[in-house]
Parts: sequence; C-alpha cells; structure tokens
Amino acid sequence: MRTLSQSNFIKIIEGKDYDFLINGFAFSLKEPVQLEKGQFHSQHIYHFKNCRLPQLIVSESEVSSQWVFENCQIDEVAIESSRVANIQFENCVIGDLVYKFNPDAGALRINACKIDHLEYLSNSKFHSLYIGCNNLLDKVNILNNGIDNTGTSEFYLCPEKFNAIRIEKLTASKMEIGTFGEYSNLYLNEIRADHLLLRNCHSNNSKVIFKKIRPKSKNGGLLQLFDSTVGASVFEDDFFKSYFSVEYKNSTIDSFAL
Repeated sequence: MRTLSQSNFIKIIEGKDYDFLINGFAFSLKEPVQLEKGQFHSQHIYHFKNCRLPQLIVSESEVSSQWVFENCQIDEVAIESSRVANIQFENCVIGDLVYKFNPDAGALRINACKIDHLEYLSNSKFHSLYIGCNNLLDKVNILNNGIDNTGTSEFYLCPEKFNAIRIEKLTASKMEIGTFGEYSNLYLNEIRADHLLLRNCHSNNSKVIFKKIRPKSKNGGLLQLFDSTVGASVFEDDFFKSYFSVEYKNSTIDSFAL
C-alpha cells in the first residue's frame, strides 16, 4: 500500500495521476484532506479500493466526477455547502459520515457499510439517497432535506440492521422503505412523497412510527405495500386516506389502520 499526501490525492481527483487512472492502487493518506472552494470536474470514475483515509472534508466546492470507495477505512467524511455528482461507499468502515447544507447533494449510495454516525442535514436538493441492505448503522439522523427537489428525486432505505434512524422533513418524488425487521427503531415525520413503497416490512416487535406522511401533490399520490405485515399503531388515522391510490400485494394491514 502506498502512502500519499493531500497533494497526491488532489492530483488523483484532478485526473493528473495517470498511474492511478490506468492501473489504480491502494493507498493510505498520512494526513487529513480538506478540499475548500475548489472545482473538481472530470469524466473519469475514481475507484478507491482498499484505501485508508483519516479525514476527507469537501467544503464550498463543486465535484462533477464520480467517486467510488470500496473496502475503505475512513475516520471521517464531511461534504458541506457543496455541489457533488455521485459518491458511493461499498463495504466501507466509516466513523462519521456527514452531508449538510449542500445546495445540490447529487447522488449518495451507501451499501454494506459499517458507520458509527450518519448525518444527512439540510440538503435543499438531492437526486438520490440510497441506504441499502447489509449496512450496520449505529445512529442516523436525516433531517430537513429536499425542499428544492425535482420530479426525479428518490430516497431508498433498507433499515435491516441498525440501532436508531430518525427521518424528518424530507421531500422526494419516490420513497421506498424495505425490510424493517424485529426490534427496529425507525421514526419518520413530515415526509412528502408522491410515490411511497413499503416492501418486506414487518412491524412486530418494532418501534416504527409514521407521522405526517403525505403526497407532494394535493390530488395525487400512490401508496404501495408489498410482502408486508404492518399494524395500525405504525400509522396515523388518516394515513391511507391521504393517498389517491393504494395498492397491496401479499400484504396484511391491520383493519383499524384503514
């Protein structure tokens, strides 16, 4: 594994390290990386595999290239007040992951990662937020996001293995929640989504609460429940009435919820 400095890392994401572009290599950063008021534009996909980073902070910058971190160890990642295109974390171990105050948070994908603390805060616009299955998440706060979202924004959450997730004041065209299992602790409040899909969700022994969930548009909205068993205590009394169309497939819903 190579040992790199901050200047070496910047050279990579600017597309100036041709050895990395052609061959790729694992590296360890010997110092924190702070990218502030910069522009990092490239057609390349930067695939960081088996790398170690103490700290990566992007602030007041624009990142149009795609960054993929796979099997990496990162103490802290913070994307703040920036416009970013596409960042993915696959099978990574991360201490703190923070996305906040971004006017365009682009696409963030988290899959099969271990994360101690995830904060996704006050991002006025995002294309997609994907938190997949097999993540080990200790504490998650997703608050005040998507006020400027367009008609293609999506939020996907598979809270299969986690301690506690809190989601409040989120607007997206589509929200899909899959697989909240036993002993889950999931709280959703003030959600606006024209298409809401619950897939493989079971509320037995779970602490799952849906409050103030509504479509974005006043006269529309599609609610789908697939392969789920959900009790009335999960929803507010008028939850189902707020959606114009409700579809069920292999699902059981407590009659008191209807």
